[in-house]
Amino acid sequence: GPTGPTGPTGPTGATGATGPTGATGSAPIAQAISAYSTPATQVQEGSAVEFDKTSSQNGTAITHTDGTTTFTINQPGIYAATYTGTASPGTGATFPTTNLLQMQLNGSNIAGADAQSIFNSSSDTNQQTISAIFQVTTTPATVQLVSQDGTFNYSNIKMNIYQIGANS
Repeated sequence: GPTGPTGPTGPTGATGATGPTGATGSAPIAQAISAYSTPATQVQEGSAVEFDKTSSQNGTAITHTDGTTTFTINQPGIYAATYTGTASPGTGATFPTTNLLQMQLNGSNIAGADAQSIFNSSSDTNQQTISAIFQVTTTPATVQLVSQDGTFNYSNIKMNIYQIGANS
């Protein structure tokens, strides 16, 4: 004869024993660098700002040589960078004058990573702050801050760069 109807589902069985705890993982090595320059540095139009000291470096993903303008990224990933400093007009400026400071990755401006200041006299100063998140896919890559629109002085400057994640 024909197969009869399926019966009701039986009761759920007992939960099995918990498996052993896995090995403890290690935290990733923090990848970060901080550099600064205290004395005022005069920078010509189209040139990069120099950082005379590296105050801290952790890991090898980001490097900087004291007294240079370039930060080198040695590992692909997602990075965050922040810059703070004071700008003032350089020798021979005519007023009003406009300064544009741009953060660059491999010689190209990072979108939105700039600070613009207008000066009306040689005694004017302006605090500048730039922050950016950017992706590095090919290494080595370089990060610089490039001054535009004339000669300007930069003092009390600081740059921090952090690797915040891996490329997806």
